[in-house]
Amino acid sequence: MNQKSEANVSSAKRSLALSFYTFLSRILGLVRDHFMAVSFGTGMVASAFSVAYRLPNMFRNLLAEGTLSQSFMPIFSEYEAMGKEEAKVMAGTVLSFLFLCLSLFVAFFWLFASDFLPALVGGSREYGELVVELSLVLFFLIMTASLSSIFMSISNSHHKYFVPSLSPIILNFSYLIVFIFAFPFLKELREKVFILAYGIVAGGVLQLIVQAVYVYKLGYGPVFKLNYKHPAIRKIFKLMLPAALGGSFYQIGLLVDIFLANYIQNANPGLGAVVSLDYSQRLVQLPTGIIGVALATTILPSLLKDLRAGEKEKVPKEILDVLCFGLFLTLPASIGLSILGETVLDAIYFGGKWDAIATKTAYLPLVFYSFAIPFYSTNKVLVSSYYAFQDTKTPLRVQFVSFFTSIGMSLALMAFLKHGAIALSSAIAASLTSVLLVFLLSRHSVSIPWKSLAFRVGKMILPLVGLVLWLFLGEILLKPFWMDWGKENYGLGHANLSRVSLVISIGPAIVIYFLLAGISRLSEADIVLGKLLRKLRRS
Repeated sequence: MNQKSEANVSSAKRSLALSFYTFLSRILGLVRDHFMAVSFGTGMVASAFSVAYRLPNMFRNLLAEGTLSQSFMPIFSEYEAMGKEEAKVMAGTVLSFLFLCLSLFVAFFWLFASDFLPALVGGSREYGELVVELSLVLFFLIMTASLSSIFMSISNSHHKYFVPSLSPIILNFSYLIVFIFAFPFLKELREKVFILAYGIVAGGVLQLIVQAVYVYKLGYGPVFKLNYKHPAIRKIFKLMLPAALGGSFYQIGLLVDIFLANYIQNANPGLGAVVSLDYSQRLVQLPTGIIGVALATTILPSLLKDLRAGEKEKVPKEILDVLCFGLFLTLPASIGLSILGETVLDAIYFGGKWDAIATKTAYLPLVFYSFAIPFYSTNKVLVSSYYAFQDTKTPLRVQFVSFFTSIGMSLALMAFLKHGAIALSSAIAASLTSVLLVFLLSRHSVSIPWKSLAFRVGKMILPLVGLVLWLFLGEILLKPFWMDWGKENYGLGHANLSRVSLVISIGPAIVIYFLLAGISRLSEADIVLGKLLRKLRRS
């Protein structure tokens, strides 16, 4: 494919390749979560690890997967237009300054974590100390993930997505290596969890090395200079500050959710609220990560290209195509997780220290989180669209409103829904964010073609109805029959029976959905099936 034709490939089509790579990572993530669930269950050690990992993960999501990378990319694009060497010096200056800031931040956390973390998480003294000790190990991930994000942004700006997509795969493999090769020789849960923490940090270091080596092979290796006065520093942080504040509302909201869940768990011993929310959210992140992150990553370079070429009139159509493609893929995921929630939880987590009570505890939050899957993915695309206009203040204001909406609803509903209130509030806040971000695009003279959007979404109704009917049939009629028959005739355990039941439900559901989508002449189906059919013909 020549450069011209490659440049004309749409964001939706590019996102397919990235979605596939992300899909592999998320599948490994499910295997990782299975080992976590059966190894630690929902007890004190599991809760402590969830809280300790959430802290660096919050900053990783804020910096590595959003604000930093998306603020960096437009500036890198500007400097690359001036010359390759200018772009390399700019990237090296940003990396040097970032390394210094992160070093100070990590050192500050190490010094003061033991003073404030136990008071935040509550519970017993043993629990608080375990959270602190694990946090001191895992917090180093902020350093490796944030620096990796700069290298990944350089690769993505040239539409190179494969090696950047390896980062989460490497991290998941670091988990699995510890589970498979270290855990069989360890007996104490405390010993296991610390070995796992050190293994994860080693995976983070490997992530950084892989991304850096690839960028240097591309010929865009940064030239390191600690120049505080470089204009890119001020420009990036000018863009990044409101974006960081906006993104921090979402990330701090997740952190507040964990602390609220700790409060609910302490008030209801044995509930396992912290881990239940964590695992439910991870399942929802599977489609959100595969689809939403892929679309957001690919649309930003495309919008920047249109704006640089003075073709602003193409922007609404580009955003519309990406939003419709996202809805086409996320609506089935939302419906599927809502209907098959218990079966999914049992298929992935059941066994060892994860029992039927743990599944019931996690089911309601999973259903509530599932409702918001299309909104979580849409928000990633819309925020990227604002970044293309170098507008980070509007998302900040929107996320400010959503942040306090979520916390207010959580506090109001906790007495009735316990930890389920946290998931429901998050879903409602995500939908509010989507609505506000769409309407406020008009500030940049971008008007979403509402009639086209309604028409294209309306064409998805028939495939979605077919999907819902089959899933209800599978869950209500086929699952009980199969579970009894498989147990009596083959002696299969509950987890394996749930896995087979999931395949029986999901396999035909996918065929039905795409078949009806083809009959409805959905262009989104053609993007997926057309690519698949072309590959089959070539093979």
